[in-house]
Amino acid sequence: MKTLKTLIDKATQLHVAHINDTTNYSIDELYATDLKITDKKLNELIKKNNLNFQEQVILLLALAPYFSPQILDIFLAKNPNFDVICTEFGGVNKAPHRGVIPTGETAVFLLAARDPEKRKAIAKLLLPEGKLSKNSLVELEIVSDNLPLFSGKLLPNDELVQVLLYGEVIPPKLSPQFPAQQLTTDMNWDDLIIPTTTRDQLDDMKNWLDYYDQLQAHPELGKRAKKGYRTLFYGPPGTGKTLTASLLGKTAKRPVFRIDLSLLVSKYIGETEKNLAGVFKRAEHKNWILFFDEADALFSKRVETESSNDRFANQEVAYLLQRIENYNGMVILASNLKQNMDNAFMRRFQSLVHFPKPAKIERGLLWQKTVPKDLPLDAAIDLEQLVDRYELTASQISNVVQSCFIDAVAAGEKVITQSILMKNLRLEFAKEDLLFETLI
Repeated sequence: MKTLKTLIDKATQLHVAHINDTTNYSIDELYATDLKITDKKLNELIKKNNLNFQEQVILLLALAPYFSPQILDIFLAKNPNFDVICTEFGGVNKAPHRGVIPTGETAVFLLAARDPEKRKAIAKLLLPEGKLSKNSLVELEIVSDNLPLFSGKLLPNDELVQVLLYGEVIPPKLSPQFPAQQLTTDMNWDDLIIPTTTRDQLDDMKNWLDYYDQLQAHPELGKRAKKGYRTLFYGPPGTGKTLTASLLGKTAKRPVFRIDLSLLVSKYIGETEKNLAGVFKRAEHKNWILFFDEADALFSKRVETESSNDRFANQEVAYLLQRIENYNGMVILASNLKQNMDNAFMRRFQSLVHFPKPAKIERGLLWQKTVPKDLPLDAAIDLEQLVDRYELTASQISNVVQSCFIDAVAAGEKVITQSILMKNLRLEFAKEDLLFETLI
């Protein structure tokens, strides 16, 4: 930041020297300045993105409030002729931050002064298709239509700031601004009991996560490859859809974020799209897996347009379709029923993965894996009869065993007795108002 301060000092000195001169003055000498950036991570970033001198200055300027806010204080200086802050410096001063936050005008002042041609060149660097914005380094804040374009703040990528400050990216927390929560699991693939056909499809998904970059880099296939991967997990609750999403992320070493629909979906027109856009913007180019649980609430079938509400609902579905199709990572939608999903989404899924209720052989494996070895089932309990009679999902079996464990420990038992097992099976069946029959 020392070099940026030198640059700012030179630019302001030149400006003050010509403040009463209406002609243009040259700032070419500033372009000869060697920025001498010493931060290793920042240097690597600049080389990786091949940033030129002007782009480096804009990047440093955007980062200045985080690392050396005092070097921007000079932009609070007043024009001696009018006793007001020099408008040509740009920048905003907004509580609780007491310093200057640079704007596009600040960058233009430093790099173009009064030169209209240089001003146009800097303007191009700040466009959304410019390298700084396209590579998620710095973007110019979008302002209202009646405000000058350059009055928007220079916004550095928040994850870039985290890497430079902390050496790593801090996973975002669940909030109204980011309606998603990271999924993690201590379980492994061996703990997931699913049919062979389902597992084969998941193996294909793991391969996509491992080798998609090679597909994109292929000289012939890369240009034809679809952007990202979209899949639907469907089946009854408790059959392993959420666990599978977590395991895919764990295996591929990619964060998995479950979208919280209670924070995402809004009754106000346009708010749901805005919230979803925020999620995708944060996730873009980060290899995140996005998991939409109970996706029917967002991606259900479109209806006939009989009212304005129907039209807005259909527009919302169309917008969601567009955002998902443009995302370059993996998106997993989970639903209890495949037929609830809009056909436009179904056509764009690379895979439809069915998670059925476990069959008898799978239920047997689930009971064996879930019951702890240090607190087994009583020898009097017929496991085959238990598996045959009670058609439970993995989640339900886990709930029953955990409740049995608590009851057995509380009673001082060394095994899960039949009475404890029957009590908790009855409670699990009662949750769904199902008829329960006790084992003989």
